[in-house]
Amino acid sequence: MSLRMTLNHRLNEAWHGSPWYGDPSDTILKGITAEEASRRIAPDTHTIWQIVLHMAAWTEATAARVRGIGSKGPDRGDWPDVGAPSAERWAAALADLEAVRKALLADLDAAHEEDLHLHVKKHDPPFQDTGVTRGATIVGLIEHDAYHLGQVALLKRALRAT
Repeated sequence: MSLRMTLNHRLNEAWHGSPWYGDPSDTILKGITAEEASRRIAPDTHTIWQIVLHMAAWTEATAARVRGIGSKGPDRGDWPDVGAPSAERWAAALADLEAVRKALLADLDAAHEEDLHLHVKKHDPPFQDTGVTRGATIVGLIEHDAYHLGQVALLKRALRAT
């Protein structure tokens, strides 16, 4: 199996399949209401909604790196502002997460196999090598999502226990 196919499989497993570590993103996020997503369980913690926006932002940043744009933070910011919570805006946040994931998969499919072995360069001059390949950046996103989805699962459980 090619690296591109392996990465595509791993992304889909984490988001929609049966990852070895537990539930996929779809299962974890299913049924969370806007009210639950916007509740903060303790001071200085992130909400589920903030985590979803953060995952979407870094998925976009990863897609840019796969396209060869270079290493930089997400255009929308590391932790985008949630704004005024509503059911419609929560549904839009979830739809956006799915849309940026589909865009990453499209970028991955469009990439040449050899390009996945290229090192990501810094976005700004002098465009130094990050030492991380485009393919490894996708692996990092999978790990990033698993970490944050674990947080979401715990927050969901804690919110429903109170």
